[in-house]
This record gives sequence, C-alpha cells and structure tokens, in this order.
Amino acid sequence: MATRKRTPGSGSVFKDGKGVWRFRKDLGKDPATGKRRILEARGRTKAEARARFEAKLAALERTGLLPGGMSPYLADYAERWLADYRTRVKPTTYRTRAGRIKACTDVIGHVRLKDLTPEHIRHCMRVLGERLAPSTLKDHFVSLKMVLDQAELEELIPVDPCRRVRPPRVEARRVPILTEDQPRQLVAATRRMDESRRGPTDPDDNAEMWALLFELAFAAGMREGERYALMPYELERRDGIPGIHVRQQIQAYGLPDKAVIPKWLDATHLYGILWLTTPKTDAADRFIPIGESLWNRLWARIRRLDIAPHGLVFTNQRGNPIRETTEIYHWNKALQAAGLPKVRIHSARHWTATMTAQSGMPDDARTSIMGHTSLDMTAHYTHWQPRALADMMSKAIPPIGDDEIVEAEVIDE
Repeated sequence: MATRKRTPGSGSVFKDGKGVWRFRKDLGKDPATGKRRILEARGRTKAEARARFEAKLAALERTGLLPGGMSPYLADYAERWLADYRTRVKPTTYRTRAGRIKACTDVIGHVRLKDLTPEHIRHCMRVLGERLAPSTLKDHFVSLKMVLDQAELEELIPVDPCRRVRPPRVEARRVPILTEDQPRQLVAATRRMDESRRGPTDPDDNAEMWALLFELAFAAGMREGERYALMPYELERRDGIPGIHVRQQIQAYGLPDKAVIPKWLDATHLYGILWLTTPKTDAADRFIPIGESLWNRLWARIRRLDIAPHGLVFTNQRGNPIRETTEIYHWNKALQAAGLPKVRIHSARHWTATMTAQSGMPDDARTSIMGHTSLDMTAHYTHWQPRALADMMSKAIPPIGDDEIVEAEVIDE
C-alpha cells in the first residue's frame, strides 16, 4: 500500500517516543534576523496538538510574525513588539515606552499596518498634542517610529510612514538653577528646619540627613537614585583622595509579584516597589571625588548609626529607603525656609555641570564626573552664569573704545 504524503509546506505531525503528539512546521527565515523559524505544538492527542498548533499560527499571523491573508493591526503588532522590547530594557524604560505606545494605539491602533499613511501619523500627533507637552509628544512620536521601523525591517510594510512626517517641534527650555552661593544657603536652612515627626528618628539627625543628601546632590552631582542607594562600601580613598564609587541606584520597578525583571538585569528587592540595581549606564559607574569635610560628616553618620558596609546610609524614620516624593517635600520646604526660588531637585545636577565648566575642568573630565555617555548630554546640563561669562569676556576681548573720561552736563527739564 502506498504511503500518503502530506501536502508540501503543510508541516509534519508525529508521535514521539513518550507518546506525545507534535505538530511542527518550518516557517522559513525571519526577514529581520535571517534565522530559521520552526513552529511546534504538543498535545496528548492528535486533535489537541493540532488545535494548539493552529492557535499559535493564528497568533503569529495576527501580530505579523507570519504572513497571512490580512496585515496585522497596529495595536496587535505593537503588543508583540513591546513583549520583545521588555526583555531588552530596564523596567522603568519599558514602562515609559509602553505608556507612550499605548497612547498612540488608542488613536490609530485599529488601522492595519499596510494601510497606515503619513496622515494617520499626523492625526495621531494632533490628537495627542491637545493634552501633551511638546517634549512629551515628540517622545510619543519617537516611540511609534521605533515600532514601525521594526515593521519595515520585518518587511510587513514597504516603508515606515513616520519617515514621511516631520516630528513634533520642541523648543529648548532653559532649566532654572541656583546661583553659585545659593546651595550653601539651602543646606544651612535645611539644618535649621523643625523636623518634629512621629517615629524613633532624632529630629536633629533627620535634618542633618536631608542636609547631607542635598549637599551630595550639589557637591557630587549624583542622581537621586544613586544618593538613595549610597552604602559605606562605596566610600573610597584613591591616591589619598576621598570620594564615592557610584556602583548602584534605587529604582521603582514594582511589587515583587508584579515586576518583570529581565534575567540580564542585576536587581534585588528592597522594600515595596523599590529595588537595588546597577547604575543607569556603564558610564554611570564612576568615582566622584568629594571634600574632606563632607567625607568626615558622612563617616560620622555611619559610625553614629552603626551602619553596616552594605547598609543604606540614608533611610526614613522606619528604616526604609528614601522615596523621591519625600525628598521633594523636604527640598521645597528648605527652599522656602532659605528664601530661594523654587527649582527642581534634579537641577542640582545641572548646577554641578555648570560649576565644573566654569572652573575650567576639561570636557571629558566633566562627562566622567556626571556619569554621562556623551559630551552633548553634559553640555545640555551646563548653563553658563552671567558673572562667569563676563569674566571670560573681559579676559578675551581687549579694550576697543576710548578710555578717556567724558564729562557730560545733565540738564533737568
């Protein structure tokens, strides 16, 4: 009796040595990676294996992984793109990007990829632009473009329609920072603040803690999460110079039972939604020299509170990690007490970048101190002050006009 062969391209079905039915099909090469793709489903019965196989096949066609009769909807493809993106970035980055893309798919997610036009992109930006700031709107555009660039790479669309649309316009805004002497006033006012709070924490010690946190923000230019994560073992002396070897940060990744932590990311749960993890980038792992006075006061706190080498230097009255919202509250309170203009706490990093530039520090050294990956970013954080510009101009430009004193008679009318 002749053996009946399966239709070419339909795949294969067989029972393995353990009695499990398998449906398997070669999907050909992935247009994006060039790698061979095999789709397989298993079941206790042949019918169960077939049903699972067809469900997987339908999901691939729905999200565009496999060419089908219809082009996938943007919302379905974006869902698949985000699932892959989540494995390659940190949870905070994923959360932000997912929110941007969802906002876009809420507007045009019902359109199939092959039917997307530049006008769909412009319409999406107009709708979102009614409620978003220009800088945020541009990030939505960039996020959508990332998705459609990948769709183009996978040959699901001939060209990304975002390429034919001008990105939303954003005007650069100057970040207000404190003047050269104002951080000293802020820290002094912090130490004088009334810190009468419930709990076992000494009010004076609590005020000193906030003063140290604010001083580190200016003197070391550390990011918020880096300061919250400071531990005694990060305090080092190199060639006799006291400093901080920034090795970690605290980030809000979510509750342990809900947070999705990629396997490649080193993250340890601390409390609530807070996790101890690696610095923002490789460049953020850096050594920052600090003054002897700040060094001694940090160690005085460590010894007074008997903080272990891998214990947090800064905690709240319950011994838990500092939260950004709590620091902002104390920051604004200190600004008010010192009679200073209201600026964001992250502006302290801008102040550090500015002061190091005005001191004449080389650009590559400033980039290293700030933990940036490029000089362009450090330049973005630098805001030259009028006094420094005037001093440099006076040295650079020789006298040009007549230096003679001209007497003038003022006539009152």
